Amino acid sequence: MKEKINIKKWQLLRVRTDEEELDLSGESFVTVGKRAFRKARQERVTLPAMASAIKAEAFMGCSRLKSVVLSGEGGIGVSTGVFAGCERLKEVENSEMLTAVGERGFDGCIMLRHIPFGTALRRIGANAFRRCRSLEEVFLPSSVKSVGRGAFRDCTELVRAEVDASFDAFAEEMFRGCISLSEVCLSETVKELPRGIFRDCSALTQVLLPQQIRTVGKSAFEGCTRLASVRMDLGVERIGAKAFADTPRLREVYLPHSVKKLGRRAFGSGGRSPEERIKVCVENEYMAKRAKRMLFLCGSSGCTEVVIVGKTIEERKRERRRASLHTEPVHLIDSIDEENNVQ
Repeated sequence: MKEKINIKKWQLLRVRTDEEELDLSGESFVTVGKRAFRKARQERVTLPAMASAIKAEAFMGCSRLKSVVLSGEGGIGVSTGVFAGCERLKEVENSEMLTAVGERGFDGCIMLRHIPFGTALRRIGANAFRRCRSLEEVFLPSSVKSVGRGAFRDCTELVRAEVDASFDAFAEEMFRGCISLSEVCLSETVKELPRGIFRDCSALTQVLLPQQIRTVGKSAFEGCTRLASVRMDLGVERIGAKAFADTPRLREVYLPHSVKKLGRRAFGSGGRSPEERIKVCVENEYMAKRAKRMLFLCGSSGCTEVVIVGKTIEERKRERRRASLHTEPVHLIDSIDEENNVQ
């Protein structure tokens, strides 16, 4: 095939060449045009330093593509479906330069194992890394202000997800179907876990929800079949419908008195044997009464059992009485001191 590289008005329009490795670092284009490389035969492509944008579906369906090199110091944005279906893509060199990843940007890149992000990244589109089945871990910087639905959905080898201290851009179904995800580090600023965010993450065994979280969304942990323990710090107010449904190994939930509402079937429905029931642990009798009522209204009373783990009201009263008996009134102590001084 005759080599053909079509560049017009600072844009790479079309590439038709049989070269396995294509080095375009010496070219002078700013944008990679729509479908410019679609179904091309390259295994490795190096882009020039001045390239700042890759338009929709530019590399879509490049079944031989294994490596892409982002050159230069400026940032570069990836549009919709740019690398979708590039099943052999293993690495994106200098991925720290990415400023945005559009919808389905890397969808179906099943060989992609690592893609480190830098502080230039601002946006991740819906399903951007869906079905990246070899992706092992991800760290999201606080510079990210927007994440689309299902951004990392069905990344079946993803083991660890970590976010920066001030990251608060969690999205619906963000990690749904990540069946190997066993470790999640939440930021200090997140106030809500969106709908279905960890749905079907069957490797999760325990969850700690810090006090800044106010809402656990609908189906947030539904289908987490190995989840055994959930602890919520004081601050959680709402738990959405089916938030912890279909969790057959769940045995213990610590419910703070800040919880005001449980959504429909929040902890599942139907009956469980006494040994399999979820123990909903509360601090005192007052909270136990509230919890029983909320569980009944939401339809989860048949699979749960409310247990008081703190001190009862009577125990606290007895402690106060004992403490008062061991404390002498201040006026008696003063009078004794005066008598001693007189003698």
